[in-house]
Amino acid sequence: MKPLTLGDIESITEYDRERREARQRIIALKKIRRVRLGPRVALVFENRDTMWFQIQEMCRIEHIVDPALVQREIDVYNDLLPAGLAIGATLLIELVQEDDMPTVLRELSGLEETVWLTFGGHELLAEAELGRSTDEKTSSVHYLTFRFTPETRDALAEAVSVQLSLRHDNYRYTAPLSRETVVSLMRDLVKT
Repeated sequence: MKPLTLGDIESITEYDRERREARQRIIALKKIRRVRLGPRVALVFENRDTMWFQIQEMCRIEHIVDPALVQREIDVYNDLLPAGLAIGATLLIELVQEDDMPTVLRELSGLEETVWLTFGGHELLAEAELGRSTDEKTSSVHYLTFRFTPETRDALAEAVSVQLSLRHDNYRYTAPLSRETVVSLMRDLVKT
């Protein structure tokens, strides 16, 4: 996926003028690209648009206007956009106040290493960002990459059924991807 550049990021003033429309567009996009996996986990397939929005919001909230500091934000979020035939995703473990958070995060340690995308006779294991889980706990946010070949990209486009699954010893759930989600993901794979 093409990395974001300083030229892609609007000034806070420019962004404020279109923020409402941009926010509605990204909310609609994320609704298509968000998949629930059981009661506690959601996965959002990220792309250039969702990362652009994150950068714009960070600059707005933190009043970042210095080009060097904006570039630093761009660099952080570009790291989450995989290069080549790949799709990035954010896995979110959703916790509530009443949860015994240390226990839940300990029980789900390593969850990010058990995420599979299954379609057309193919299974892709997500590559997880290293260092976010230990034996004692896991992070509530994980960054994943699903790497494709031309063959698996074509199989995804033609697949009748596409499923996302978690195969962790303490958390096993599968969810189908809607056709709308698959079409959105295919746009990312074509843009590479």
